[in-house]
Amino acid sequence: MKTLKMSVWTIVLTSLFVMTAKGQSDSQKGEPNLLFNKWYLKKYVVEGQNYPTDKKEKGDYLLLKEDFTFSSKSEGEEEKGKYIFNTNGAYILMIDKNGEKVKVYIVSISKQSLILKYDIDEIKDIEVHYSSLIK
Repeated sequence: MKTLKMSVWTIVLTSLFVMTAKGQSDSQKGEPNLLFNKWYLKKYVVEGQNYPTDKKEKGDYLLLKEDFTFSSKSEGEEEKGKYIFNTNGAYILMIDKNGEKVKVYIVSISKQSLILKYDIDEIKDIEVHYSSLIK
């Protein structure tokens, strides 16, 4: 379960980076890169149905840095690593300190919102929603 959560965070980070880089290269060239931000877990969406986060997920976040490193908090556990942004596939490949990799697809990104999908069989159809503000 811990590995699955780590993978999810890795995917999330990767997706964030891809969306930001793509947005900046296309229509937002004059604005700061949206991906480089601290994103707080907000909710999950499955087949259009919203699901709130669990109490133990309060304060969970994903911080994507301009130096291609990330830090995250998932159910109170902190993790750090590096990420690679793939502009062709619009995904982020997150790599933790143990070398485990997770691919995260960016569904949508704006100044206040980041929506990711992790390339993990068990959660492939779940949209993970993040907010740039704590709510």
